[in-house]
Amino acid sequence: MSGLSGSGKSTTAQQLAVQQGAIRLRSDAVRKHLAGVPLHEKAGNEVYTSAMTDKTYTRLIELGVQLAQQGYRVILDAKFDRQAKRQEAISAAQQQGVALTFLHCIAPRDVLSARVSARTGDIADANAEILAKQTMEPFSDNAVVKTLDTTHSQAEIQQQLLDIFQ
Repeated sequence: MSGLSGSGKSTTAQQLAVQQGAIRLRSDAVRKHLAGVPLHEKAGNEVYTSAMTDKTYTRLIELGVQLAQQGYRVILDAKFDRQAKRQEAISAAQQQGVALTFLHCIAPRDVLSARVSARTGDIADANAEILAKQTMEPFSDNAVVKTLDTTHSQAEIQQQLLDIFQ
């Protein structure tokens, strides 16, 4: 997965996991686990440092590759907003002979903001203030990327997912 907070990554990842019989690994859960923070407790700023982000993505990718090597379909549910992190995932997948496709979820900023503001009962800590600071670095030429506009109806999104991953 890839996309800014509120772009529909987690919702789409959950739908895709059910549709494809895949295991979904959330960066939010991995980060909190590494920091010793209960899943439904808000994490402090110390959990969102560059060092912790590096540790989170490294562990997320390691877990994903391990599961993929065992024959499972795996969804890494994370922003993957930085080229370096995407390249880390691409390199790990290539080294292990695992296919990797980024599903890049998009929506207009006002939609992202509304979704983040309305979020309840989720383990994600992002809010409108955090979203305002987020940007997506462009994808490199060696990344396989499929873009999904998550403002479409659920039926349209389901059909797009089937078209992409069948």
